[in-house]
Amino acid sequence: MFVCSMLLVTSSFISLERDNIPAKVGNDSILKESLSLDFSASIADFNKAEITITGTVSDDTGQPMPGTSILVKGTTTGVVSDFDGKYTIAVPNENSVLVFSFIGYSTQEKAVGNLSKIDVTLIADASDLEEVVVIGYGTTKKSDLTGSVISAPLKNFEEAPNTNILQALNGTTPGVNIGQVSTAGSDPSIQVRGQTSLNGNQSPLIVLDGVFYRGRISDLNPRDIQSIDILKDASSKAIYGAQAANGVIIITSKTGKKSQKPVISYSGFIASQNPANQLTPLGREDYLKSARDVDWQRGYVAPDYLTENPDWTLDNNTGFFPPLMDGLRNGTDYSWYDEVTSPGYINDQNISIRGSSDNTSYFISGGYTDQTGWMLNDKFSRVTGRINLDTDITKWLKIGINTFGSFTDYSGDSPEFNIIPTMSPLVTSQKENGEYNINPLGDFRLNPFLQAQSDNRDLRNNISAILYADVKIPFIEGLSYRVNFSNNYRWSNFSTSNPYDGGLAGRAQKNNSWTHDLLLDNIVTYTKEINSNHRLTLTGLYGFNKIVFDETRAVGTDFTNLTLSYNSLQQALIQRIGSSAWEESYLYQMGRFAYDFKRRYLFTATIRRDGFSGFSENNKFGVFPSIGLGWVISEESFLANAKNIDFLKFRASYGVTGNLTSRYSSLATVSSGTNSQYVFGDGASAENGQRIVSLSNPDLSWERTGGVNFGLDADLFDGRISANLDYYESTTTDLLWNFVLPNVTGFSNIVSNVGEINNKGLELVLNTKLIQAQDFSWDFGFNFSRNTNRIDKLIGLDRDGDGKEDDLIANNLFIGESIGTIYGFVIDGIWQVEDEIPTGFEAGLYKLKDLDGDGNITPQGDRQILGRTEPAYRFGIQNTLKYKEFTLRFFINSVQGGSNSYLGQNNPWAGVNYGTVGTAQSSNWYSEVDYWSPSNPGATYRRPGPDAGIAGQRYFDRSFVRLQDISLSYSFNSTMLDKIGMQSFKVFVSGKNLLTFTDWEGWDPETGQGLGAEAGQSLPVMKGFSLGLDVSF
Repeated sequence: MFVCSMLLVTSSFISLERDNIPAKVGNDSILKESLSLDFSASIADFNKAEITITGTVSDDTGQPMPGTSILVKGTTTGVVSDFDGKYTIAVPNENSVLVFSFIGYSTQEKAVGNLSKIDVTLIADASDLEEVVVIGYGTTKKSDLTGSVISAPLKNFEEAPNTNILQALNGTTPGVNIGQVSTAGSDPSIQVRGQTSLNGNQSPLIVLDGVFYRGRISDLNPRDIQSIDILKDASSKAIYGAQAANGVIIITSKTGKKSQKPVISYSGFIASQNPANQLTPLGREDYLKSARDVDWQRGYVAPDYLTENPDWTLDNNTGFFPPLMDGLRNGTDYSWYDEVTSPGYINDQNISIRGSSDNTSYFISGGYTDQTGWMLNDKFSRVTGRINLDTDITKWLKIGINTFGSFTDYSGDSPEFNIIPTMSPLVTSQKENGEYNINPLGDFRLNPFLQAQSDNRDLRNNISAILYADVKIPFIEGLSYRVNFSNNYRWSNFSTSNPYDGGLAGRAQKNNSWTHDLLLDNIVTYTKEINSNHRLTLTGLYGFNKIVFDETRAVGTDFTNLTLSYNSLQQALIQRIGSSAWEESYLYQMGRFAYDFKRRYLFTATIRRDGFSGFSENNKFGVFPSIGLGWVISEESFLANAKNIDFLKFRASYGVTGNLTSRYSSLATVSSGTNSQYVFGDGASAENGQRIVSLSNPDLSWERTGGVNFGLDADLFDGRISANLDYYESTTTDLLWNFVLPNVTGFSNIVSNVGEINNKGLELVLNTKLIQAQDFSWDFGFNFSRNTNRIDKLIGLDRDGDGKEDDLIANNLFIGESIGTIYGFVIDGIWQVEDEIPTGFEAGLYKLKDLDGDGNITPQGDRQILGRTEPAYRFGIQNTLKYKEFTLRFFINSVQGGSNSYLGQNNPWAGVNYGTVGTAQSSNWYSEVDYWSPSNPGATYRRPGPDAGIAGQRYFDRSFVRLQDISLSYSFNSTMLDKIGMQSFKVFVSGKNLLTFTDWEGWDPETGQGLGAEAGQSLPVMKGFSLGLDVSF
């Protein structure tokens, strides 16, 4: 009776175990189950001594997590981890389960069993609705967003061998298209939600730590970056007004964490660099065979031309230039590729210290990157340093400073990549005495090695300081003021000399330039909560931005001695000097009002007024409004019993953004130089004059883009599934256009506002936790995006008088079609030897369709729209699998063209003059080119050599699926690390661009590099393997 009474008295707060299933029971439950209780067992369990559990809680970077809640499941017993992430808790018995939770991290449960120490690593929960995102001049919870804002999943790519932080966004964030990086230290191209302009700026606005950033992204150390948020819809972007039409990318650097002891971290990796796909120019044997194929009408016997003509010999019948004949006779087989390429590497090393005292937090880092590319002299080195500090002076005043310095070296001049595959294996780059062959082929092509002989210095430096203060206005709760004062100074020194430049007379030059970017923002914010039902936030902004640029250059040509390189330009026979400078400024104001009722109904409205010195006389200021609405459907009573719907929100927004004109486009500009010289008086020398080179347009304005966005956000099944769906549509008007003027005016064009472009798309993000077990987890992510654009209006011309606006065929612009429309002849195979071939064509050339049926091939009647260059859709797949201390991540990136999209021209004979039999025979090409010959009638490409007077080009699908990133890491157990005083120790191996599945022929489908030798080609996309280490003390 005593035991039973005790159980009845304490039943409201004692947890009993029945069949190993914990059950919280009340008095009624005790009475119902009392007959089946084993009282002796209950007495034994009741009197059993408690178990003391200790351990450490850390995040997935190994840093301790103070303030983590540790609770005995099913009870109110709990503790909080201390400053070092350590905890001690008493549990009733070995059947107890501990629950570890921290806002923004996935909750974990650990069974006690026979353990006395339990260490836990909490993983950031990307789908947590409490996640804070940066929205411009402030932050908000993800659950409170009314616009389309996405955070880049940087965590998934921390082991990738990336030297540029934007590489982690390639394919991972729908609607954000990041180009491949193929040369050392280069910045990738960036496009947010497709193309909205013809001639205007295409780049998004970059915001770093709350202020505009116009420096190179490659100046930023990826290890210093905490988060990247992208504003995609018009209502979110409108807060940045006239600079935001192409999207806004907000980069936030790391800071110290409150209540954190100093943590010293080291991270580093070494990676290899080689082309993701390898092409090989013809070697000697195949090259000599191709010479007969080029001269197939004489090299083979008629009528079928399948038998070699014994009278045709390489010595007597080729059009080889004289230097090639020497190589033919002496057996030369020289590989130009092997001489200019070699395996590259990346060496990246970083160290940082992060922590805080009672009032001051800090993040201090240093980094070193050394990258040597695959091509000769493709080099990049970077030294970075960052100090981020903030301190609470009083309860109402905090000041801070974010500073960084980046010092990069791009010195070295690489050979022109497109020339290399055209060089014959019968000639060499150097003579026997070591001197370079100037014209190895004996034609117009210079030895590509000559460019690499430059004494080249290319130093680019960047220092920045953002000083800020946060003031909580006393006596007015919720009112705060923040001031941002930013100074960014960028300077570069470019110097080069080459004895083979300047028409082989020698040339040297020096360029020195600097840019000073000054910004001041004043931000006032007021927040108020009324009766726990109404929350409002008011934000006001007043700021200015001024940019000053200055450059001085000196060039010397025709040197008798270049021993002193570019340091003695006065020795040049021809000396030229020049300088330039410009200044531009911005003035802006912004107001934002955000309100929610019961966290159920959300409303956001902004208006921004922008002034820009580059605006025309009659359009100095622009106003850009926006509005956003949100409805949290899951808070409605009709979903109260929907157990599997954790969160469901509908969003709708509208906004207007702008795209700036260039600084002088509305003004008449004056030029002074050789074209403006005059002679006054007999025998007088020429004097420099001035002349007007462009007309002013006092009514020129910025491009305006207005758009709507509809979105749906959902979290389902206790956070196991999260999804975001967005549909958007925008219209850009007042397009910037160079309007062609009649020659009689004396000017070629004038910049005007014309036309209209429509842009729309669909985006989906889906993240799931497929498996969440004690020792194993599998997270799966999928993203999808589709974007299309359409030209609705151009310049309003109707020359044929049919009442419809004319297309601008010369500019490849068509009403009702996309900007990337492909217009040309339809290729219907290749003419064969046995065909009845029309005049102007020969066997081995492309057969063009006679679309108008008039019996002739003409540009006017036989061209049509073939497709477009833009993709049909993109998708990405992310997998993260964890087993105990092992983590495997891999990301698949894909761009698809569908039936007639994402097309690229692939012309193996582009870039070099193959226009005669002799030049074609003396030139080389890739062995992968499937070219026509009488014995290869089903070839993909026409024959090498002369083309038809009216010729077509072939376009191919660039669709691909690529294993873009894969990594395997092992994090040592914290129990072991505690013994040696370490917080984390992780080793990893990773791969970049290891596999690409595509039908595209050439270097890479994503860059569109095919089999041709077009001038200005970038280097091939690189793949590589890396080995790295992350350590924290």
